Amino acid sequence: MLFCLLLAAALAWFILMTWLSHQDGDHTRRTSMFWAQIFSAKGEDEQTLQRRNAALRRLAHPGLFAVWAVLVAATCRVGGLAPVWLALPLVWAWGDEATKPLVPGRHFAWPDVGLNLAGCLLGLAAYAVVAGHLL
Repeated sequence: MLFCLLLAAALAWFILMTWLSHQDGDHTRRTSMFWAQIFSAKGEDEQTLQRRNAALRRLAHPGLFAVWAVLVAATCRVGGLAPVWLALPLVWAWGDEATKPLVPGRHFAWPDVGLNLAGCLLGLAAYAVVAGHLL
């Protein structure tokens, strides 16, 4: 039962982060600005809001991938799956960016691949520390 819940959570998180990541340029700008405004102080000037928006856009990469890596690691451990499945988030860290040119207003960016990979490694390391081991 726990395995099924973790697998469903990992799949749902993957779908959510891929959907967010593959919105067209206009939609992704509006989504990030929406969240920047939520985390802003009332009456904040436009320049500060734009900086917050840029920071949120950068932090989204490692944050989303870290959570997904934790869910994949937990699913593998509980389900007794082969360690090779831990490579899935690492491969998708590149694949996510490689598929961006298929979306209007989006492009491939190596720095974003690096942020995605950093999130994966951070998530796997955090899971290993909390669980006492990776698998």
